Order: sequence, then C-alpha cells, then structure tokens
Amino acid sequence: MLREICRVVFIFLSIALPAVAAAQWTTDYEAAMAQARKEGKAVLADFTGSDWCYYCTLLKKEVLEQPEFSAWAEKNFVLLEVDVPQNPAFDRKLLARNQMLCSKYRIDGYPTVLVLDGEGRALGGLFGYVGDWKAVRRVLEPGLQAVRLLQGAETLQGEAKLQSLIQAWKLIPEELHELNIPLQQELSAIDTQDISGLRAAAQAEQSLQACTAAAEAAPTDAAALDIVNAELARAVPLNRRQLLELKYRILITGVQTPEDVYAAAEVAYAMIDADLRLSPQVKESRKRQMKGVFANPQTSINRSRTIRRKRPIR
Repeated sequence: MLREICRVVFIFLSIALPAVAAAQWTTDYEAAMAQARKEGKAVLADFTGSDWCYYCTLLKKEVLEQPEFSAWAEKNFVLLEVDVPQNPAFDRKLLARNQMLCSKYRIDGYPTVLVLDGEGRALGGLFGYVGDWKAVRRVLEPGLQAVRLLQGAETLQGEAKLQSLIQAWKLIPEELHELNIPLQQELSAIDTQDISGLRAAAQAEQSLQACTAAAEAAPTDAAALDIVNAELARAVPLNRRQLLELKYRILITGVQTPEDVYAAAEVAYAMIDADLRLSPQVKESRKRQMKGVFANPQTSINRSRTIRRKRPIR
C-alpha cells in the first residue's frame, strides 16, 4: 500500500511540476542586440570553442547550464553564444561572423563571457574559467549595473548625467577600456573639472600608444624589448598590464629554447597579476590555465617556428 501511495504521489508531482526548461541561447548577434534594446536588457555573450576548449565546456556545464544561474541570466540578459569550433561541418557563414565578433571584441582567450548593452558596448565580463556559478554571477553583476546606469543616463542632464556616466565607467573592467573609447570621450567632454580622472587615463593611453608604435618600429625584437622595459620602469598602473602583454607577445613569438618559454611564462603571470580589475579567484584560475599552456615548452617553440617574422630576434 505504501509503495502504491508513493507511486501515485510521484506521478502527481511529475504532472504538477514539469521540468524547468533550459535557457534559450541565440547565435544571431543582430537579433540579440535588437531584442536587448526592445526589452531593456543586457546581452550575455559566451565566446566559446565548443569542440576544442576544455574549460569552455566545463564552464557551460558547471555554470551556464546550472538552473540557479540560468534563471538569473534569463531574467536580466538576452543570451548569445559566439562559437568558434574546429568542426568542419559547422555553418561556415556563422563561423565567419563569429570570428569577426571575436576580432571586434578582441577576444584573446577562451572562455570569455562579455556583458554587452543594446548598442554592443562591452561593459563587463568573465575572462577565463571559474567553476562556481555564484562567483561568476558576482563577476558579471558590475557589468549589468553599468548597462543600467548608461540606460538611465540617457534620460538625465547636467550633473546627474555626469555622475551616472562616472559610476558606469568605474564599473567597466580595465581590460575593456580600449573598447569603450567613444564612451570615454563622451564622459571627458562633459567632465570639465576632471572628476572622473579620465584626463590622466588619456595621458596614460597616449604614452602606451607611443611605446607600442616605437616597439613595432624597432629593427629587432631585442630593441623592441629595450623600449618596452624602459616604459615599464616608469609605467603608471593603468598601463602596466598592457605593457606586459606587449612584452609577452614579443617574447613568445621569438622563443627558441625552453628557457625562453619559461621567461615568457613569467611575464604572462605578471600580466595577470597586474590586471587591477580581476578578482583574486579569477586571477588564480587564469594562471592555472596558463600553466597548462606552458606545460610543454616544445609546443610553444614549434608554434613560434611557424610564425612569419617581420624582423630578426636580435
């Protein structure tokens, strides 16, 4: 009798409580932008390599597909998947569009999850793998808040608009500042007293651009490294990560021995540490990924040999 009662209760609950539907992800960027503008939402864009990036699939399984995270995400975002798989059967037109989006948003590592507004501005994001959905939500929430502040600023004037823009700018991760130069310029134009401190940021950007141009024009990699190292010695915190990234690119494309690879790896770790807007947890996650990349130095050496070089190493 007890067994029969349990069976009946189970059948009743199965009917009364249907399974929770999976979150709906679109692959159409323009449609996602239009829907976000119409509904007043942000866009959550998952840049992934579904058939080759182990941490991408792990993030999807352990975070993006978790019911608690999905419910929060669908409430606040239009969900967009930007997949760049290696599968030759994947839609080639979609792959080309997705590759263009990766270039547009300067995606240099996977997984990357960006918070976009309806105009396509990247205002927040997760850079690397984190397996705790609550931690991922905490990382993404500032971007969502920045979207809402910018939406609200559209109806404001004067000091109220300035303060809303400043608050939004402060929430944008430093590594996304380069993608938001128009917003920086808009804010600087109305911030006559430099309350936001963006004039100092503009000066730092000019120094960075000058150093980058000089390094690119250097006759050898060694000369380029001398230029970057001199700039690093006097760099402001705003520029340090990007200068280290520039140094890393020079080193990793010219590696010839395992010792060269290890030297490049140390710069890569320093680059992660210098990112002022990443949480300690995200930094450690990215370092673990980098250690996997450098686990076999010969792989980096082999890749370096395939690069068509524009100048000698020394």
